[in-house]
Amino acid sequence: MTLKAFELLEKKGFEKADGSWYELTSSIDKEEGLFLNKLISENKPNRSLEIGCAEGISSMVICESIGPDGDHTILDPFQSTEWQNHGVNNLKKAGFNNFTIFEERSEFALPRLASEGNKYDFVFVDGWHTFDHVLVEFFYINKMLNVGGVVAFDDAALTGLNRLMRFISNYPNYEIIGSVSDKYVSGQRKMLNVMKRTVNALFSPLGTRLKQELLNDTVVRSDSALKIDGNVTAFKKTAEDDRGWAWYKPF
Repeated sequence: MTLKAFELLEKKGFEKADGSWYELTSSIDKEEGLFLNKLISENKPNRSLEIGCAEGISSMVICESIGPDGDHTILDPFQSTEWQNHGVNNLKKAGFNNFTIFEERSEFALPRLASEGNKYDFVFVDGWHTFDHVLVEFFYINKMLNVGGVVAFDDAALTGLNRLMRFISNYPNYEIIGSVSDKYVSGQRKMLNVMKRTVNALFSPLGTRLKQELLNDTVVRSDSALKIDGNVTAFKKTAEDDRGWAWYKPF
C-alpha cells in the first residue's frame, strides 16, 4: 500500500514554502505507518485524536486512513513555533481537510475535550515522552475512548513508556492488539527479555501468583510475552472502566 505520507518518507524530506529543502527529523517510519493504517482499516473509526503533529507524517497517514468523512483532531502546542507549521502545510499540500488542530498542551486540552463530552474511536499518542506526562494523557484518553476503540503509543520502546505499557496492560478493560518496529528496541532490552524468559521458565513450576511474590513483575511477564516489545504499541478498549477505588496491580 502506498500512502501519501510515504512519498515524503521515501524522499526523506520535503520542499518548504520558500522553496528550500527540509529533511525529516521527527516522524514515524513506513512500517509504523502501515501499522496505523491497518489499525484504522480494521476498526473503522469515525473520530480520531492525535497528540503531536511535528512534520505531519503520522497525521497524513491517519487523515488518509480515516477517509474524507472522518474527523481528526490534533493537539500540538508547538506547531506554528518550533515546527514552523510543517505538519499543517504538508497536510494541506496533500489535500486533506478532515482535521482540526489545537495549539494547546495536552495536559490542558484533554480535560477540556473530555468536559465537552468528546468521544473518539482511535487515538495516537506521540507528544512529550515522560512516564508521568503520558500517564496523564492516558487518564483522559481512557475517559474519551469509545468501547471498541484503539489507542496507540509511539516510542513505546523508551524505558518510561515501556513501563507505562506494562501498567496499561493490567487494565481489565483493555487488550494488547499489537506492537511493531522492534528495530528501535535496544540490544540491551532484547537481551534482558531473553534472560527474563529463561528465569521465568526456571520458576514456572511455582505458578504465576508465587512467581509474582518472589520475582519482579517484569520477569514474570516479559515484554515479548505481553507483546509490547516494539516501538509502536496499540491497545483496544473492550469495556467501560469499572475498576474499584483502590485498584492496583504490579507492573
